[in-house]
Amino acid sequence: MATSSQSSVEPSSNEVKDYICNACEDQNNAETSADFYCKQCERFYCGNCIHLHGKLFAKHNSIGRVDIDKWPVSKKFLQTCDVHKEHKIDQFCNLHKQLCCPQCVSDQHRYVLFGCLVIITI
Repeated sequence: MATSSQSSVEPSSNEVKDYICNACEDQNNAETSADFYCKQCERFYCGNCIHLHGKLFAKHNSIGRVDIDKWPVSKKFLQTCDVHKEHKIDQFCNLHKQLCCPQCVSDQHRYVLFGCLVIITI
């Protein structure tokens, strides 16, 4: 089954960073967790970087994690399927709680009679 094996994980930690600060990544290739999203720039920022961004772009509206449902889907999870290397993971089987590519859905999650009714496209 497909997994999100390339997510960022801090060494000696179980924390998965779903969104990475683009400014930190650009400056020093650090993977700092993002706390804000700027819709105008279409970029993510950590708590430190959002202050400079706010000074430079005062009219931009940043969206914090409180409104994370307004953020775009993290591209970290749009990875190649471990089983079907030619497919990208773009769906989630709610019954099996698994990330899936279209071929996984076709092969193992298409059986409506067995309860795979909710396949969510991400």
